[in-house]
Amino acid sequence: MLRSPETQVNQSKRFEAEVLFLCPDEAPPAIAALAAAGCEFKYDPDAIDPYGPTVFGWVTGTTELDDSKLPDWLLGIVDPGDVIQWKVFD
Repeated sequence: MLRSPETQVNQSKRFEAEVLFLCPDEAPPAIAALAAAGCEFKYDPDAIDPYGPTVFGWVTGTTELDDSKLPDWLLGIVDPGDVIQWKVFD
């Protein structure tokens, strides 16, 4: 049975986001929290901060959130890290 657009249940969509940690010691707990939330973190060894030991990486997963709500949700997980850019795919 098809549902009308008004009653259709939200579908999970794939997302990708770039995050950073200014202090490398802050990355492991955040990565564990991301895993607990069903996300995957991949370290980006090619991203280099010439001014410090910043850890850069990409988070992937699925969400029912849209582009406007995803960064706040991720920031709640990776804080004190930062969410740089993100995209929810349809």
